[in-house]
Amino acid sequence: MSDIGKATPLTEILQRHPEARRVFDRHGLHGCGGEHGPAETIEFFARVHQVDADQLLQEIREEAAKPNHEAFTYEPTIADYIYRRFFKAGIAVVLTVGALWGAVNLLQIALKQNFLQLHLVPAIHAHAHAMIFGWCGLFVMGFAYQSFPRFKHTTLAWPNVANLTLYLMLGGIAARVAAELLQPQIIGLVLGAVASAAEVAAIGLFIAIILKTARRSLEPHNPYEKFILAALTWFFIQAIFSDVFFFAKATATSQDELIRRIALLDGPLRDVQLLGFVAMIIVGVSQRFIPVVYQLARPRRDRQSLIFWLMNGSLILDVVSYMLILTTGNVFFALGLEASFVLMLAWAVLLVRQIGIFSKPGERDRSWKFVRASYVWLLIAMVMLPFLPVYGILTHQYFAHSFMGAYRHAFTVGFITLMIMGIAARVVPILAGVDSHQLSSLWGPFILLNAGNIGRVTLQISTDFIPRIAYPLVGLTGFLEFAALAWWGVELWHVMNISHTRRLAPVLIQPPVAVS
Repeated sequence: MSDIGKATPLTEILQRHPEARRVFDRHGLHGCGGEHGPAETIEFFARVHQVDADQLLQEIREEAAKPNHEAFTYEPTIADYIYRRFFKAGIAVVLTVGALWGAVNLLQIALKQNFLQLHLVPAIHAHAHAMIFGWCGLFVMGFAYQSFPRFKHTTLAWPNVANLTLYLMLGGIAARVAAELLQPQIIGLVLGAVASAAEVAAIGLFIAIILKTARRSLEPHNPYEKFILAALTWFFIQAIFSDVFFFAKATATSQDELIRRIALLDGPLRDVQLLGFVAMIIVGVSQRFIPVVYQLARPRRDRQSLIFWLMNGSLILDVVSYMLILTTGNVFFALGLEASFVLMLAWAVLLVRQIGIFSKPGERDRSWKFVRASYVWLLIAMVMLPFLPVYGILTHQYFAHSFMGAYRHAFTVGFITLMIMGIAARVVPILAGVDSHQLSSLWGPFILLNAGNIGRVTLQISTDFIPRIAYPLVGLTGFLEFAALAWWGVELWHVMNISHTRRLAPVLIQPPVAVS
């Protein structure tokens, strides 16, 4: 094996020496790339799985040199390809009741030139629920089931139960979307209860599976894992909060009471979902994944604990201050709200420095532009947030709805969606055993999504000043974003199907070369 080195692709090693899979599996490969492994080098594998490359090569040589070792036969299990079901379901959701429905809602707003149309609220809330639970939730769950066991050098606990959580989530999302449109009718309340039970069960089982998987591992705890644990906690909390929000709306006895309940609960719920659940999981995964995959410069000082406490503390301060302002009418609590916004900007800046996202990458591919742009949008969104009260004063608005909507879109589409698109574009080819450098560059969806997001953020704010010009244009931005997601989604689906085809009908390989 003298010709095998750090730059040798795993596919070449596994074709020549299938028994080397035992070594790779000990360090977390477990089905990645199918029978022949991912089209990545030994050096890349060692870096991502945090094992010394020289040690890895030595273990491979020792395994290959064993006399009379048993032949290795790759047998795929559901844990190896479960991510595809979640990712495909997430794509299906975002291209129907997610981004497409959101674009239609936005067009209706543009035609009426009013963001505050009460009759659109059920559709908007149904769309928002689908995006959080279907788009973000399903991708987070699929990625966690696939990657977390491999980061911990173990296997997924209860894979069949993990598969069940997909159907519980999809059933819950479908029931909740229908419930939003049918409430306050009895059938709407029943569907809301069904959705609540299914989604809470799915999320509870998901958390139990991840915790059980972590307990299986002999690996030491890493600092990023506290972000994962916090994200799982916020994931469960937001599910309960979402149900409370639904039944608060469905049981309102008058339109005024409905508006008051939405005003009190909607903002805190979205912050818990976006800043507690989604942002926390992205920050945790980013610190484990991005620097090693793209070979970014390490920070001079580790600020993970500070970032962690700033994220959680600012979110709690935000939610409590906001609800106290509305329930007491005491403007003193606005100081707490503004302080939470400043702290959010602080953790975003510290996070960018911690990851080194603006340092020169040692390795890049088509996904890099999505990841870096995602963090640019995070900074834009967090710079906007502290100016919300100032903007409200300058425009004589008690609550600057257009500005808040622009900030939230910068955060959700700019930060979250670009991150999902980028990480998936990098990870799925690895899992499918495909060389990402041989795939499309994805410049088309990248440009379309950023153009749509820039247009949405700037034009939504402009509706306060030039409504006749801004409203017609803002109505088109949603369809630019939908086109971007469709383009990206079709390509990703195709790569996952390549993986499926290879699993069913493996390509012919050359006979193993004798080990000297």
